[in-house]
Amino acid sequence: MAKLNIFIDGSWLFKACGKGSALSNRTEGAGPFRLDFERLCNALLAHAARANPNCTTIGERYLSTSILDIPADVEDWIDGTTIFDEDIQALRSSVHARDRFAQSALDANFDPSAIYRPKLRDWMLPKLRDRRFQEKLVDATVVALLVRSAIVNAGDYHVVLTGDADVLPAIRVAYPKYSENVFVATTHPDQLKSEARQSAFALHDFSSNVEPFYLDEHAAEFVDGDHVYTCSHCNKVFARSAPIPARARPCCSPCHNSRT
Repeated sequence: MAKLNIFIDGSWLFKACGKGSALSNRTEGAGPFRLDFERLCNALLAHAARANPNCTTIGERYLSTSILDIPADVEDWIDGTTIFDEDIQALRSSVHARDRFAQSALDANFDPSAIYRPKLRDWMLPKLRDRRFQEKLVDATVVALLVRSAIVNAGDYHVVLTGDADVLPAIRVAYPKYSENVFVATTHPDQLKSEARQSAFALHDFSSNVEPFYLDEHAAEFVDGDHVYTCSHCNKVFARSAPIPARARPCCSPCHNSRT
């Protein structure tokens, strides 16, 4: 029996779940998409099994991301010229959110070895504020882990979750047989802003025996919540703490409010 090995660009997926993203727009609320990593793994496994029914279990699970380690004396860096109190507060909020995201992956049995915690340096803060800071190691780690697994576990299937088309040439070069058992999970290009579509279409063209897994099309399968439904009116996904009666048509809050 074959296994499915999962490799996630966690920095990209964190942003892909953010407010205003294609995934969050699939749900009833205006906030971030609440992802259940265990359900995501099971949805990916079901997708692989449709291509090969012998793929029945999940093997390796890696989420690679970079979460800055904030020094205890970071407030001393505030100079009112290049570093401001708002920078520190925004950074703390971002790091806290990324920590929670990574921890939810670890709770779903992802390997912690690909999560990096580089020390914050003062020169990084202006770049973070201006969104010019470039994370290191994440893309290379995802490719290296996937290629190693594909070579060692040649009879398995391997999925890479990414929105960065730059990882594909590296996979093609390092593992020429990629089309047999490697596939991509990403966001459908039709759901992206125009500036992101070129990369998404390149990911779509990644030739494989397994079709791409489009996250936004499967959102109901891995959103967090006790009872998950798809609205019968707008087709958006929502969750409830208690089940909706069997004979009632699922209706999200915005649609319910507009009809009453």
